[in-house]
Amino acid sequence: MSVPMKTPDNGSIVDYSALPGPGAQPSRMPPLDARMWTLKVALSQHPWSYIASVGMAITFVCNGLTPVVVGRAVDEAIAVGELRRLVFWILMLMLLFATSILVNWVARYMMVRSQQLVSHDLRTMVTDRIQDPRGFRGRGRTAGGLLSVASSDTQRVGDVVMMTVFPVAEVASIIYGATLTFLISPWLGLAVLLGGPLLVIIALRTARPLQARSVERQKAIAQASATATDVVQGLRILKGLGAIVTVRRRYEEVSTNAYRKTVHASAAEARLNGVTEASGAIFVSGIGIAAGFLALNGQMSIGELITVVGLTQFLIMPMTMLGKNVASRWASAEASAKRIREVLGAEFERTSELEADTAQRIISRLPRGVTVVGADPQVDPDPIIATLESLPRTRVIVAPHAADLFDGTVADNVHPDRAIADEAIRVASCDDIPGGADKMVGEGGRMLSGGQRQRVALARAIAADAEVLILQDPTTAVDSVTEQNIAGQVAAFRKDRVTVVFSEAPAWRAVADQQLEPAALATLLAEVPAGEDRADG
Repeated sequence: MSVPMKTPDNGSIVDYSALPGPGAQPSRMPPLDARMWTLKVALSQHPWSYIASVGMAITFVCNGLTPVVVGRAVDEAIAVGELRRLVFWILMLMLLFATSILVNWVARYMMVRSQQLVSHDLRTMVTDRIQDPRGFRGRGRTAGGLLSVASSDTQRVGDVVMMTVFPVAEVASIIYGATLTFLISPWLGLAVLLGGPLLVIIALRTARPLQARSVERQKAIAQASATATDVVQGLRILKGLGAIVTVRRRYEEVSTNAYRKTVHASAAEARLNGVTEASGAIFVSGIGIAAGFLALNGQMSIGELITVVGLTQFLIMPMTMLGKNVASRWASAEASAKRIREVLGAEFERTSELEADTAQRIISRLPRGVTVVGADPQVDPDPIIATLESLPRTRVIVAPHAADLFDGTVADNVHPDRAIADEAIRVASCDDIPGGADKMVGEGGRMLSGGQRQRVALARAIAADAEVLILQDPTTAVDSVTEQNIAGQVAAFRKDRVTVVFSEAPAWRAVADQQLEPAALATLLAEVPAGEDRADG
């Protein structure tokens, strides 16, 4: 069963594990409490990931056919001097290589495509949850920690798609190699069939320390990344408090811990690589020596000897990589998946929204036109704004005093439709910004002045064209002339809709259709019997 979550818009149920991405086919994400969640996520891009698995298996088998073709060429052409047969087998080898290249390209394309789509859909799910206005209940979640989950953890779980592709190809290779070897020598075929699982078992047992250490390394690196992000985010405040030295010491501690955990895990990984490579070499050497004795005793031809030796050389890679990949990658992916599920399934700080009928009654009491709400030292406006913020976001936009901008042009920050963006830019008096709507604003609007940032944020709120627009001191950073222009243009643009402005500025009071004190607005917002008509001011 998936985790149900009420949207702030209309009270309907949303499952963050089912949100689609913009790819050709959104991933079929499993419910958050599903068993083997990581594996199901890795398979969520079927049938494309299945196509990648089959294609990679065909590629591996084509590579394994190379020693077979060479062995047949030796027996049927070179040993007896048959030029035509030699040309035939050379053409067969060329066809084999062409097939392998083509199928390998398709398989890897499908695999990488599936990886990226799964990662994208996970990032979308996580960022949607992070941006949910109801927030997180319980333990504090820092911006750096959430960034680590939304970036590295989602990418790591997406990469686990590879674990559904290569193991299929590796198992197919072992079965194929054992079958061909069995046709040449049953005892050697049996040895290959038993040796593959044995090498996997050796890799899995050797990788046990790596599994635990890789999880510890991952946690330490994530903590270091999160700490660095949080430090950068609050750098100005830290400088003002004179806490740079303290924070530096703290970051040095987490960075050193990440370094030590990385070295510790790398040592375990080196031991795993050494053991698996040595085991594979011993196995291949044993098969090769046994095949040599059989050839000396006349129990197999020179071509068959070449085939067996070539097959064992081919099999060493899938035999060693199967256990190594499962052991080293899966534990890290499971740790990342756990953190992703914790974020997606976290409880909300605000668990309920106003019911639709209650919201309708509140909205119906708000007068049309511009309503200016002044300040009252005896009345805290925050509860009033919180009530307005709890109204459905499809109908009400609450624009804060300071809004963040993202890297891009002014128009990009206002609205994706250029015509709508241009109109909102005009209403918010942003058209005098040097460079106009195409000016790059920089991350956080760093390439704009304070007044310009405030006007772009206002234009974005206006472009939303909400039924109810709430503005909190929208023009404190602009000059008086510009403020008058903005107030007049906003009043004219939204004359038939509800606009509530929390401001003491004379320019807004001059264009107000009505003026209220905070206490009067609080009374107006009080719940009233259903069916009451809208106030007309």
